Amino acid sequence: MVLVQSHEKNCQELLKFKEIRFVGIINRLGNLVAGGFKENVEPFENEEKRRMMYMQMILEVSMRKDFDSSLGEIGYIASKRKNTLMVSIPIKDQLILVSAIPSASPEEIVIQAQRIFSKFGEVESV
Repeated sequence: MVLVQSHEKNCQELLKFKEIRFVGIINRLGNLVAGGFKENVEPFENEEKRRMMYMQMILEVSMRKDFDSSLGEIGYIASKRKNTLMVSIPIKDQLILVSAIPSASPEEIVIQAQRIFSKFGEVESV
């Protein structure tokens, strides 16, 4: 419960950056456990499609971990699309998922997420 509260607080802190539309913590089952959209931001997809996307993001990170022993641990995964920039940052067995405007810097988002979430030892620098 305390961890969920700290996740929620950290998500709200990261949402203060103007380029960011959404910050969420996704658990290993693909469920959103903390965070959400910035006020007055409309999601691009309905709730069912977002849930499918969360599961896909968790699966992608999980599959990429198969190469950790040779390539090193995943620091983050960024995907730039026409309408959004998606950044996934693994933390333990969960994922920080950020959606931002396409022109945002993925590196800057990761730096800010690390700064905010590292206060509780949830994420290490990449």
